[in-house]
Amino acid sequence: MASQTLSSSVNWIQFPGFPGLYYNVLEVDPDDRFVQLLMMFEPGVQCIPHRHIGPVQTLVLEGEHLIYEVDDPSKLTDRRPAGSYSTHSGDESHIEGGGDEGAVILLSMESKDGQIWETYNDQLQVDRVSVTEDFRRGLRKQAAQG
Repeated sequence: MASQTLSSSVNWIQFPGFPGLYYNVLEVDPDDRFVQLLMMFEPGVQCIPHRHIGPVQTLVLEGEHLIYEVDDPSKLTDRRPAGSYSTHSGDESHIEGGGDEGAVILLSMESKDGQIWETYNDQLQVDRVSVTEDFRRGLRKQAAQG
C-alpha cells in the first residue's frame, strides 16, 4: 500500500488572492474561544503580514515552516522543521511561509473577544481583523466543496 501524505488527503481551500496558500478549518469553538486550522504553503510561498491576537500553538506536520520579519519578508527569523511545536502569546507580528518543500501546519489559535488575527496593508497598518465567524464561513465553504 502506497503511503499518503496529509497534504494530499485534505480538502484544501485556497486563500483568496494568495496562490499557493491553502487552509482547512478543523474546528471553531461554539463560544468563540478558539479556532483549529490547518494551513498549507506551497514551496517558497509566504502569507500576508499579520499578528495573531491571542495565544497560538503551532505544530509543523510536513515540510518546513518559515517565519520572517513583518517589515522585511526576506529576513528569516525562525526555521521550523516537521515535528516542531511552538507557542507564542499573540504579541508578535510576522510573515509565515513554506520552505523548499512547502509546509503543512496545525494552528491552534485562541481568540480575544472573537478576534483571531489582524492583517496589515503595505504600510503595515491594520487592514482587516479576522473573527471566528470568518472561520465558520470557511467550514461552510469546505462542506459545500465536499
